[in-house]
Amino acid sequence: MTNLHSGILAMTVVSVLGSIQTTMASDVPKAAASAVKAQAEFTALRDAYLARFKPLFLESANAWWEASISGDDKAFAKKKETDKALLALHANREMFARIKALRESGEVRNPKMARQLEVMYFQFLPAQADPSLQEKIIDIQNRVEQTFNTHRSEVGGKKLTENDIRKILKDSKDSEEVRQAWMGYTSVSKNTSADLKQAVNYRNKIAKELGFANFYDMRLAVQEIDKRAFVTLFDELDELTRAPFAKVKSEIDAKMMSKFGVKKDELRPWHFGDLFFQEAPGLEAVNLDDLFADIDMIALTNKYYASLNMPCDDVIKRSDLYEREGKSPHAFCTHIDREGDVRVLCNLKPNLYWADTLMHEIGHAVYDKYIDRELPFLLREPSHSITTEGMAMMFGAMVKSEDWLVNVRGLPKDQAKEAVQAAQSSLRIEKLIFSRWTQVMVRFEMAMYENPDQDLSKLWWDLKKKYQLMPPPDDIALAGYAAKVHVLTVPVYYHSYMMGDLFAAQVHAYAARNILGIADPANTCFYNQPKAGKFLRDKIFAPGNIMSWNELTKFATGEYLTAKYFAERFVN
Repeated sequence: MTNLHSGILAMTVVSVLGSIQTTMASDVPKAAASAVKAQAEFTALRDAYLARFKPLFLESANAWWEASISGDDKAFAKKKETDKALLALHANREMFARIKALRESGEVRNPKMARQLEVMYFQFLPAQADPSLQEKIIDIQNRVEQTFNTHRSEVGGKKLTENDIRKILKDSKDSEEVRQAWMGYTSVSKNTSADLKQAVNYRNKIAKELGFANFYDMRLAVQEIDKRAFVTLFDELDELTRAPFAKVKSEIDAKMMSKFGVKKDELRPWHFGDLFFQEAPGLEAVNLDDLFADIDMIALTNKYYASLNMPCDDVIKRSDLYEREGKSPHAFCTHIDREGDVRVLCNLKPNLYWADTLMHEIGHAVYDKYIDRELPFLLREPSHSITTEGMAMMFGAMVKSEDWLVNVRGLPKDQAKEAVQAAQSSLRIEKLIFSRWTQVMVRFEMAMYENPDQDLSKLWWDLKKKYQLMPPPDDIALAGYAAKVHVLTVPVYYHSYMMGDLFAAQVHAYAARNILGIADPANTCFYNQPKAGKFLRDKIFAPGNIMSWNELTKFATGEYLTAKYFAERFVN
């Protein structure tokens, strides 16, 4: 089957090229003729590829959606089948050789065509290694994803959802109860750690076969990220946030010691309010969850985005927003067809976490929705995970701004002052905590792919201690890293959240100051500011993937990505 499709694809390209070559005018100057020939060759190549890619892309997106909302074995089998068909398509070595030759020739000069060529090159490159290894990785990823989707934590003889676990960790004052909840969720690692180790070995073999030192290096290259600049950026962030975070962590330790009635040397990972200490545990006198306990968050989200002239009610209607058995416990946005069928999956509860998450996921959705549909299909996607995560994180954080709480949430003025102060303090602490947590994820994955045979549990807890000042559990052999789904199914991605936060701070500051004339970006959530919405649509969303993420950053803000706006807002 795979060989047949590859053969048809190759024959299609050859026949189209033959007709182009016979009709080329003889009097075109040699250099110009070469460029015209290259452009025609690429057009034929791309169109033949898209004839196979588009239907498979649609099948894969629909299969993933069905698997995520149902947990059904048949849906996961269909997803795996389509994933393998896409892999087979991108493993076509003859087509890749043509793509590579055209890319190296530099003759495809039309900017949109050159960008499509670049996108195709990076899409095909990872699939050029041993196809049997690629298929094994797909099997592992689908198995692990289904394991996470259907995992229920055993606590006190009951099977609890991830939402149940989050609530216990956040609200309980019983040290034993939070320990059991945390252990119950982390027990998923017993079913995933061996799969992760196998996947890492397969991924590294593929990367080495393609000329990279390891999979981490290959993934950065495919994402158009320079590793040296990347490491420098995270080192700078470490330096910027280390002391402010240590101060915040000391305050958190004191609060948790009081909350649970334990000494400092008795604090453990389950005492900090969430599964990985990636969120602010709530130091405020005001309970921010109470602000969202009796409101229609869907209506408020619709209200907010409509005020930016970016209505999202159509997305909401297509989405799946409440938890049920078998459904993925997480949240995501997907653009099914790149023609406007954008959907969101959530598991909404009336609390701050899900208020932020819904705003975040709809942030992804409006990005996808307002990509210019006139762009070629291959460019009808966000420039990078950095840019779409950045916009989503910016919108999610708006629920803690004064502008949002007063004008969107409609908080009474007598409540507003105290609540806003608590929310702003929470947001700063959240950003510091998340920056340190991202350091753990980035350093762990980088070191894991560099040396997968080391003691990964020790590496994990050493990094947690260094960057999060997190006391390890009594048993450091516990594979806490294998309880984080991203490590297994979305490898070398987590940096996108932190770099996205930097991107968000930079875009927010530019739009506030240069589009709206507001000196302090913290004073606006862009509510009822259609000029801000137009800026985002025109400068961030509409361009799609017509330029690399850092070129888009400069196009929108006049500067390449920098940490200075994040530091100005959340660190200094």
